[in-house]
Amino acid sequence: MSQDNMSFAQALNEAKGVIIQLSNRVKADADKIRTQQQTIVSQCASIAAHEAQIKSQEEMMVGKDSEIGACTARIAELESAREAADGMINRQGEKVRMLETVRDEYEARMSEMEEKLALATAERDTLRAQMPTQDDAAALASMAALLAKAAPVMEKARKTGPTMRIAGDEMIAEAA
Repeated sequence: MSQDNMSFAQALNEAKGVIIQLSNRVKADADKIRTQQQTIVSQCASIAAHEAQIKSQEEMMVGKDSEIGACTARIAELESAREAADGMINRQGEKVRMLETVRDEYEARMSEMEEKLALATAERDTLRAQMPTQDDAAALASMAALLAKAAPVMEKARKTGPTMRIAGDEMIAEAA
């Protein structure tokens, strides 16, 4: 149909179809725009959160940088202290070597003294073996007591008369 022959109703229907079609497009475009606006809003919130996180991390980095500076200074102090300790250890090592030498000399002297002590102990044990035992001392004390009792009698007998002497298995009488 040509445009000239179209009736008013047909033109209205055709316009209605175009309007419905355009309305559907507008609705779809409006839905797309709302979806994009929501995406933009959520992305803006995400960007703001990321920017806050980046700012927080920057502040942490500044803090860590100052900590690294403090650690670097501490490392320098510790390195200096280590060098001083190494020097002290070297001096102590020399003292230890000197003391070890002295100890070795004392150990040699102790060995000599142990040998002398062993000889003196052996000599003491030999002399102790030659000394009277308790039984010997008891017998000697008993004999001394007996002789102390017999001394006056023997003295009297010697003054008064013949004495006897034991020679071998027989007894011999002697005149005074």
